[in-house]
Amino acid sequence: MNRRFALAVAVVALLAVSAGCLTYVNDGGEVANETLDAEPPSEYEFDTARDADFNLSTGTQYTAVYNASGVEELRLYRQTPYAGDQPLEFEAFRYRTAEGEVLNGTEFRAAGGEVERTPDETWVRFPEETGQGRVAFSAAGSPRRFTTLAYVDGSYAVTLPPGFSTDFPIVGHVAPRDHEIETVDGRDRITWESVEGGSIVVQSYRETDLLVFGVILAVAIVAAVVGTAYFRRQLEELREKRREMGLGVYDDEE
Repeated sequence: MNRRFALAVAVVALLAVSAGCLTYVNDGGEVANETLDAEPPSEYEFDTARDADFNLSTGTQYTAVYNASGVEELRLYRQTPYAGDQPLEFEAFRYRTAEGEVLNGTEFRAAGGEVERTPDETWVRFPEETGQGRVAFSAAGSPRRFTTLAYVDGSYAVTLPPGFSTDFPIVGHVAPRDHEIETVDGRDRITWESVEGGSIVVQSYRETDLLVFGVILAVAIVAAVVGTAYFRRQLEELREKRREMGLGVYDDEE
């Protein structure tokens, strides 16, 4: 009996290990060149003075440019509440060398760079002696709630789409709080002089949405007033019926 039990435990353990290895094999490995070489949704701002610069759009994608000077590798991942760390998925990878040459994914690998994905993260490893390089890519994200981990230390900037704002405190939120907002070419640009670890959160809204929010709030207030008046009327009718039935209703009774 003990032998059968031990054998069953060994089989279960073997299946668990095999499943884990299979998951790693399926989810890991190099990111396809077709994904990395895709055309970006908009031109990358490689000349930004920020160490991390994000350009949000009204669509489902954003672009990011990182200063990779003196960095040997980048670990790109996102944190989930139940599944733990997950690899950051992106496309349209570009790398600009210190000499100003822009390489796509295929050319980056040919120069000695690596872009690999595991079940927990995506690794970007830079060629040796790359100097003052910058890396850019496009990923999925919404301007209404944009979040990203601080993969590099330094100054950050997030540019909102035209017509979006974070000024109204109920629907707009920015973290960390030590930020500044300026208007550049009609678009709000949120900047941080120094970010070390943690995450960036920008919750914005389209300015025309405030009218919708106002109408919803007004309807809710009217509904609350009408509901309260209706309840008080029903209560008064009930009190009157109790008086008529002689059930002892006092005027100061709530």
